[in-house]
Amino acid sequence: MMSKKVADNVFYTITTGLCFLALLLLPFQQDFAMKSLRIAGEVALLAILISPRKYLKSDTIYIAISLLVLSVLYFAWFRIYKTPDSEYVGAYMNYRDWSLVGIFSAFTIPVISTAREQFKKLTNYAHLAISLLVIAVYIVYSCYQYFILHDTRAILSLTYGPGAPAAAYTITFISLYSLITVSTLVNKYRLPLLILIGFASFIAISATATRAGMITYPILFAFIFWKEVQGYSSKQKKMCIYAFLALAVVSASVLHKPIVKRVNDLTADIIKYNANNSETSVGARFAMYKTGFESSYNNVIGQPLEERNEKIKSIIANNKDLSGARHYLNVHLHNQLIDTLSTTGWLGVTLNILFLLAVIIYIHKKHFPLMYTYVVAMMMFSLSDTLTYSTPIPLAWLLTLVLMCSLMNNKSQN
Repeated sequence: MMSKKVADNVFYTITTGLCFLALLLLPFQQDFAMKSLRIAGEVALLAILISPRKYLKSDTIYIAISLLVLSVLYFAWFRIYKTPDSEYVGAYMNYRDWSLVGIFSAFTIPVISTAREQFKKLTNYAHLAISLLVIAVYIVYSCYQYFILHDTRAILSLTYGPGAPAAAYTITFISLYSLITVSTLVNKYRLPLLILIGFASFIAISATATRAGMITYPILFAFIFWKEVQGYSSKQKKMCIYAFLALAVVSASVLHKPIVKRVNDLTADIIKYNANNSETSVGARFAMYKTGFESSYNNVIGQPLEERNEKIKSIIANNKDLSGARHYLNVHLHNQLIDTLSTTGWLGVTLNILFLLAVIIYIHKKHFPLMYTYVVAMMMFSLSDTLTYSTPIPLAWLLTLVLMCSLMNNKSQN
């Protein structure tokens, strides 16, 4: 009969392997990636049930618990309020999908992040090889769609739902995982590899023409680059900065058209909004924020989409300047906290904040500042979109979170 220790190692190996497989499947088929993560979560749950004391002492346990509670809240909200005849069935199902991704990820985190000396080299090699392979696929895929097929916005394989924004967010989180992995595990040619990944990822993100990604990613990459060159001599540091600036100029030249277009679109949208026209991308977001909050400020533990949307329609009826919000009532409100407040209420907002604090505390305890870029990315994207919706986006940021926890705990054993 298999011993408890051997069984635990087998479950760890299967869980880790399935998480890597899910990441490999993510660029091509999100449904299969989800199935892989689901099995990983089920196997991880068995491991936790066999050795509860071991995993309840994990330094990622607060991340896991806060994520589990948050995800269960969303799933319960879905079960309570979704009805077969609802005109918002699609939106309800997307919230359900995110909740399942969160639940399965919560079970995998304490298991996969348990450092094991006998698997350390193999696991670290897998982190490096798979992160580089997946980001290369995303970069090539995005550039192919934009530069070869001449698509207006690269959307990767996300032909439905969030499309280009989801593509930008996914590339960002995968790129950060790759950059952090390279910074952690590579010694020779580390800086050139970081620069190559960074600028190639920025070009791929810009090909999606997603403003949040085009603004956020350069800031995150600049921080990683600056932290990396701190150990260099003054002369080497200057050469690295000159190379960085030169590549920035080249990238800006290559991406001149999409950058200028999105800047012009942003300016035009703001001008129209100031003229009381919210029927634009930016204007609709401002309208969603205002109507979303006004329809939900007294929402403590949740309300159905039907009730929220009727309130928003009433607000719009009294203020036609906010009519842009009407177009998004069958999806989400394009701001993480506002959308959470409008669905799962102040309870959901509180749990979102606790989850983010758990991640920050974990990073602080690990003394690994590069991972703060991950938190900043989540916060920046949450200002103009909702990360807890559908399947592709939650898969991207939760899979990379799970794998980065594994990477950091393996690193701590070096």
